[in-house]
Amino acid sequence: MACAEHIHVLISHANPLVAAGLEAALRARGGFQLLQPDARGADPQLPDRGVMVADCETGMRLMASERGRKSLLLILTDDESEISIRRAVELGIRGYLPLASSVESVIQSVRTIHRGGTAIAPIVMAKMAVSLRSRPLTRCELEVLTLVMQGLPDKAIARRLERSVGTAKAHVKSILTKLDASSRAEAIAVARRRGLVRDEGFMSSQERVTSRFLHGDRAAALV
Repeated sequence: MACAEHIHVLISHANPLVAAGLEAALRARGGFQLLQPDARGADPQLPDRGVMVADCETGMRLMASERGRKSLLLILTDDESEISIRRAVELGIRGYLPLASSVESVIQSVRTIHRGGTAIAPIVMAKMAVSLRSRPLTRCELEVLTLVMQGLPDKAIARRLERSVGTAKAHVKSILTKLDASSRAEAIAVARRRGLVRDEGFMSSQERVTSRFLHGDRAAALV
């Protein structure tokens, strides 16, 4: 009878330390049936109302597939960029939590998603609200913004993208308008604050999580 009440959970997180820590936490609480990948490493089919917990990249890839559209997915990540959050919402992901969330928050979110609800962290909701109020940058504008963040002038941006200098200037002007910025420096600050593009000057998600574990902050790195 107790077994029938178990929530099936599949942990498919790219960081093995996060995956192991979360698995241990769920087993310690009880009430969860943890599923394991098959011998080939492929994820098993989740039972009805089963929940998958994944990193952002794995979750996005799954939700973009035919199988993923029926999945109850909880993203556990330190990728709080606006572009990733917006994409997750568009794909229909049911939960999005930062790695800084408590273990209890993650477990409660799994239960909420299992019951048919959603679990979006307040900080993620705030960024979603900002994103919905703002005009999104086009793919080309995001490319230009990335080059602006590298300190390239208009001529260099034009050469890199094989466009005219006039086109590069037009994109920069559009970016400043959409970000409500009066200068490139302000646009860069806004882009970093909102997480509109990946800033190569920062560590990757995997690097940050691993760094926390190496420094002994296992609780913070897990969730």
